Amino acid sequence: MTADGPGTVPAAAAGVRATAPHDRTAPGRGPLSERVAAALLAHPDVVRLSPGPYGAIATYLPGKRLEGVVLGEGEEPTRIGVVLRLGAPVHATADVLRGLVAAQTGARRVDVVVADVEPGSRVR
Repeated sequence: MTADGPGTVPAAAAGVRATAPHDRTAPGRGPLSERVAAALLAHPDVVRLSPGPYGAIATYLPGKRLEGVVLGEGEEPTRIGVVLRLGAPVHATADVLRGLVAAQTGARRVDVVVADVEPGSRVR
């Protein structure tokens, strides 16, 4: 049985807590920081995520360090660090990434650090 689909029981009646797309605890989708990282890596001009020049752009998750994403709390900005494909329009790509992250997280301010550009294909 699924919740809130056509001809199904509403989530609340099925005992499932409804969550917004930017909810950090959305079930079955992993932590929000990992979802943001996956969305950034899906962009064709993002080669990889970067912790920035001083390694400060990182989120600590159980058993691992996720480089390139820090979700802001309260008035703090959300920060992302990326390495772009050589030839990608830096400002335009940063604007697209900023909008993508803001849509997923609900953040009012997203700081984008383009740590480097690299030629060639994407590294995974």
